[in-house]
Amino acid sequence: MNRSEFEALRSLPDKQITADIRFELKQATSPNLTFEDVPVENALQYEVILNGTFKPDLPSVTFNFVLRGVGPICRVCVNGALHSGAGRTHKHDLRRESDPRNNLPEAFARPDLADLSVREVWEILLKQANIVHTGAFHLPDTQL
Repeated sequence: MNRSEFEALRSLPDKQITADIRFELKQATSPNLTFEDVPVENALQYEVILNGTFKPDLPSVTFNFVLRGVGPICRVCVNGALHSGAGRTHKHDLRRESDPRNNLPEAFARPDLADLSVREVWEILLKQANIVHTGAFHLPDTQL
């Protein structure tokens, strides 16, 4: 996927997530809560899935969009690991065709997402990505 294809997908209206988003405690990720492989339906028929991690000890949240067979194409991190020049609240997205193979190396500051609840971050992410979520969202409205 190249940048123009990524932008076309991001701008595409009527993307939909019908599954419930349920952050769950799993032994392999404890104490972090995660969800995996949530499909993002889209008219371009790209096989996009969404994964998420909530780290209650920090607290921080990450939403990671992945194109199957290619790799991550967009990741939003709130109160996550410090990235030089982008801080702890930032976004990674596909800039170059090689970025998914390199785990989206560039981060861009997103201070507008700092100090919001997980649910508020989720709602902003949906709006900015033109995604409608018809399922439930299960996580306490914890302030980050």
